[in-house]
Amino acid sequence: MKRKLLNEKEWGSKDNDWLNKSSRFFNKKEAGEPVIRYNVINQIDKRINGDFCSFAILCHPLWQLLDNKQPTDTFINQVLSQLPYNYASLLFKENSHGQLIRKTKLTQKAKQKLTHSRDIHALTYWLAFCLEKKTVGYNQIDINQLCAIQHLLKIAIVTPFSSITDDFYVYVNEVFSPLYSRMPVMRYRILIPNKNNGYTDFSLPMRLISGNCLPLQPTLGLYKKLCDRAIEIGLVANSYDGMNRFYNFICHSEIVELINLLFQPTPPTSLKALKQQILYRLIYCK
Repeated sequence: MKRKLLNEKEWGSKDNDWLNKSSRFFNKKEAGEPVIRYNVINQIDKRINGDFCSFAILCHPLWQLLDNKQPTDTFINQVLSQLPYNYASLLFKENSHGQLIRKTKLTQKAKQKLTHSRDIHALTYWLAFCLEKKTVGYNQIDINQLCAIQHLLKIAIVTPFSSITDDFYVYVNEVFSPLYSRMPVMRYRILIPNKNNGYTDFSLPMRLISGNCLPLQPTLGLYKKLCDRAIEIGLVANSYDGMNRFYNFICHSEIVELINLLFQPTPPTSLKALKQQILYRLIYCK
């Protein structure tokens, strides 16, 4: 990005070590400090003239959320209110004085929008929900945490966020895992059929934030394998939207039944039929 800020004539007039010491802005950004000089980001966008807006990424409220190790409810609301209007309106409404106030609950339609999205706006929401509610019953699934980790896995496959997913996951756990130190650690270990007619012991990450985070790469590999199979048998189209649709369908608490049904000799012919068979197995075959 530093190079893109200069044209060829400007770049030729600089010393070889200029790149590493020229910009306090970039040095601060590399050190994880918040962005202050928005005009620098706007300059980058104008010079690069790329397909995406780097301003929307580098100055996103998500990074503000990560900067606060002890976020209060007020701080979290301030961050979420800065999201694009079509997202902020899911959670806030204006009072008679034109001020944004939090809605009492998230509607089912709003939850579906967040679940089906594939961007960091929704990821910011899920992370915020995890930070707001840090208590669940013993051996219970934390739904906010589960939705957050599943969303992270999805965008790690279908968007450029994949380039920082591992570092992001580790950093989130380093910053916020102390907030969960008193929560019981719930592990979800499953047995997956392998090629030798046996089973492989597999641990699925069930939380975005945990005292002992599991590596993401094995689960990402499993996601891709299941999606390839779904495309192969015609459950979803071999397209960006088709893959996103299937990744939205995956639920960790159903994944054993999902695997067994996808790889049986006569698999279901639609996602609706697949869901019905999964639910039948969960209810009647336990």
